Amino acid sequence: MRFLIALSLVLFFAFPGWAVGGFQGGASSAGPGGFVGPGGQASVTTVAQAKSARDDTPVVLTGHIVSRAGGDHEHYLFRDSTGEIVVDIDDELFMGRTVTPEMTVRLYGEVDKELMERTKIDVKSFEIQ
Repeated sequence: MRFLIALSLVLFFAFPGWAVGGFQGGASSAGPGGFVGPGGQASVTTVAQAKSARDDTPVVLTGHIVSRAGGDHEHYLFRDSTGEIVVDIDDELFMGRTVTPEMTVRLYGEVDKELMERTKIDVKSFEIQ
């Protein structure tokens, strides 16, 4: 019994993120938390920058979801003042919220570059502005 208690304490202190948000890292619809400062925030903030960024580069984009893109129900066309890009937003991220093309949204995610496909954004969370 002492062994289990000791093991639980070691794991608790070794992985403090588990206590706050489980394996998901505490992510919420309000966007990712964490350090804000030099080197701590996404440097890609426009569609133009995202199109030329490397795969898995963190992005924070502000603009409008203007339509569905292609035949996939989770792909949308996103537009900001620098251009348009396809974004992949999982259905559960909407959490019952309705978004229209007139609404401004802020998307948190990462660049997704696949061989022989156009660059898109894999959205991890978003907020309506």
